[in-house]
Amino acid sequence: MTTISESLRPEAERTSLRAGIIDIGSNSIRLVVYESSGGGSYRVLTESREAARLSALVTPDGIMPSPAIHSVVPVLRQFTEICEAYGVEQIRAVATAAIRNASNSGQIIEILNRETGLDIELLPGEMEGHYGFIGVVNKIDIAEGFIIDIGGGSTEVTLFKDRRRVSSYSFPFGAVNMNVRFGGSGSWTEERVRELESFVLAEARKHPWMSAHPGLDLVGLGGTIRGLGKMDQRRRNYSLPHTHNYVMQGEDVDHFYHSLPGMDNNRRKRVPGLSKSRIDIIVPGMIILRTLFHHMKASRYIVSATGLREGLFFELLHPEQAVHDNVLEFELRSLLASQPEPRQRHLQQTERFARILYKELGEGEEDAWNRKLLRVAAWTYQTGTEIGYIDYEEHTQYLLTKRPLAGLTHREIILTALIAAIAAKVKWRKSVTAQTYKDILLPKDEERTRRLGAVLRMAVALDASETQAVTDLAAKRRGDRFELKLSCRTEAFMEIRDLKLATKDFENEWNVKLELKIESAG
Repeated sequence: MTTISESLRPEAERTSLRAGIIDIGSNSIRLVVYESSGGGSYRVLTESREAARLSALVTPDGIMPSPAIHSVVPVLRQFTEICEAYGVEQIRAVATAAIRNASNSGQIIEILNRETGLDIELLPGEMEGHYGFIGVVNKIDIAEGFIIDIGGGSTEVTLFKDRRRVSSYSFPFGAVNMNVRFGGSGSWTEERVRELESFVLAEARKHPWMSAHPGLDLVGLGGTIRGLGKMDQRRRNYSLPHTHNYVMQGEDVDHFYHSLPGMDNNRRKRVPGLSKSRIDIIVPGMIILRTLFHHMKASRYIVSATGLREGLFFELLHPEQAVHDNVLEFELRSLLASQPEPRQRHLQQTERFARILYKELGEGEEDAWNRKLLRVAAWTYQTGTEIGYIDYEEHTQYLLTKRPLAGLTHREIILTALIAAIAAKVKWRKSVTAQTYKDILLPKDEERTRRLGAVLRMAVALDASETQAVTDLAAKRRGDRFELKLSCRTEAFMEIRDLKLATKDFENEWNVKLELKIESAG
């Protein structure tokens, strides 16, 4: 048997790469070192951030003065040293709005390249939106919507349909330069708020496509929407500390729209969840975001923790197909490909048997969604072995909630962790996960996870030895009888033993009586 069938391989070419991505932005300069070890998966090895506020240093006539240019050089030199220390094979450095919009942009790039040894790309606004789009759709399961990336000196707006970019535009305004223009000394009067709203709205109206698609989700990138997401989570005592794929309704952002502008910077420092580095620019960023949201007649806000830098890396890693066709499937296949060969075979067998069992126990209108949850749990229930095999079920719950798979909503993250845990014999009432994240779950989720967990535990039992001793499985539900027919190439001692242990919970959860027939070649 091969390690992983061709149908399960990631659609993009399997490759290995260690790369450093440097983003010279208007508000900050960032470095992220990524490593891909093949199979499509990747991880962040290290990241660094230095505040810059470059867009605030540009003179009224559009020139970035020499001291401002040279202030960036030590940061970039040290970033290259970090890349060397991590054995980076390729560095990709890009400059965005602050330098792009400066009238002496060519001179800036020339000086920085000469002084640092880098080959910095001056990224056009449309391409900045394009890479942000790649970073979003490869990490959120969404087919269409708007993406808004609010930086310090620019705001990129992208419309996408069927996971393909349709239109992009880069506005030369962002949280930093709008704070300089409209913000004054700290607190915002109603008049200043209205002035900025009117300015943003007038610019947006020049592009009719931005208001021609009502009802779409708005995915936000950058510190503004992440800050709003963190503040909203703190306000709600939200239990899962992930901003990525966190959803806010219009009234959630409106709450901060009505409270933050009138505060001075000292009062904003005490707002739970608001970074001290953003107390002065959160208001203009929020006004830009909210104004565009209402102009687009968007449905809701979705926070993305990935964007430009991830998009640049994905293109390096998969130049032929930077956008994955299916986010979750790509994640699962990449995860599977990183496992030892015997575990790859076991997880594939477990998922197949879980699918066969559940097909005879279908749940009606939510059947497809339950199959999705069961599939993810089947391929991830042993994730905790990365930490250690002893107590791996506890480690699995931790990893699935602290390092969740892309393509899952927050509720799906918790549900799959619980299904995986129940399959590993963790009782709901004793599950730390169930108690910790109960604010995210719905009343029927306990029954859902117990029932799907019982199915997965049966599937795990059917390959208990991880040697595929049970070669085939047939299942049939006849009223309160559930018939199982196993074809085995050996006596399958471990499988039969664990199947009997799993039967009681399965029968109780599904209100059936198991009838087992075994055909063995041994």
